[in-house]
Amino acid sequence: MLFAGIDIGATNIKYGLVESDGKIKFRGKITTPGTGLPNKLFEKIIYCAEQLLFEADDLDLPVGYLGVGSPGAINVKTGVVAGACPNIPGWVGFHLRDRLSEHLNIPIFIDNDANCAGLAEYRFGAGQGYEDIICLTVGTGIGGGIIRNGEIYHGSNYSAGEIGHTRIIIDKSGGFESDILERLVSSRAILMRVKNRLEQEMTPAFQNILGGDLSRLTIRRVFSALNKGDKIAHDVINESARILGVALSGIVNLLNPELIIIGGGVAEGGHKFVDIARETIMSECLPVAAETLEVVPTRMGNDAGFIGAAFLGEGKR
Repeated sequence: MLFAGIDIGATNIKYGLVESDGKIKFRGKITTPGTGLPNKLFEKIIYCAEQLLFEADDLDLPVGYLGVGSPGAINVKTGVVAGACPNIPGWVGFHLRDRLSEHLNIPIFIDNDANCAGLAEYRFGAGQGYEDIICLTVGTGIGGGIIRNGEIYHGSNYSAGEIGHTRIIIDKSGGFESDILERLVSSRAILMRVKNRLEQEMTPAFQNILGGDLSRLTIRRVFSALNKGDKIAHDVINESARILGVALSGIVNLLNPELIIIGGGVAEGGHKFVDIARETIMSECLPVAAETLEVVPTRMGNDAGFIGAAFLGEGKR
């Protein structure tokens, strides 16, 4: 038997077939549509689901259900996107499970994408052997999944783990300002801060990488400049890691997890991003809360979302 999962991201939709031990048998990726949401997005999801079923057919192996990880608070009983989905306009309120069931003749299970990533890490990755975990993805947005006593913790309205919406107070030269974590540490936030600095002064490293064209700026190119010793890239990435660490220190005080796993495109860019976040957490949270805490990078990488989604229905059919 194969397990089928889809991971809906603001930038890409990733999907795959997984064996019972977490090994990937087949994977694919398509670009998330930037306009015409949510119906255009739904068409892409159907395409991914059909590709998975066609591939399983070719392999002559059964698929018992489809699991889907989506941004936003997901009502796991109804499969409706219940709230908090700023990176996909119009997605809140979408009846994802029912709409998929109209097209696919298999059971459908829906959950938050970061919860799916956390489930994958718990089952097959850095979370093996732990029962209380926070899994964080830092990419286009910031998502968080919480595993408590070996189970996904959803909260009373299915919005537990929305770490990206944690409000942070920042000390600036003109006084104090507050903003949510996602608008400070996500790849979009990092790119905006780097761009603002480069508009004032184009550094040699970025001049070489971008050819002077700021429209070519990507998070990968920021890390490339960082590896060349660029000061602007260094300052912005280090500041972002510290802000993330401050936010997580409060969550550590609240939930006292055994393990924090940090993944996503920003965290995986390198330059000790996770190390800086870890040092900040340890210095800012209560000593007793940090006594046995571990903070580690993801082991599952960008595949975690669809792998976790593939196991959402295990034991529930």
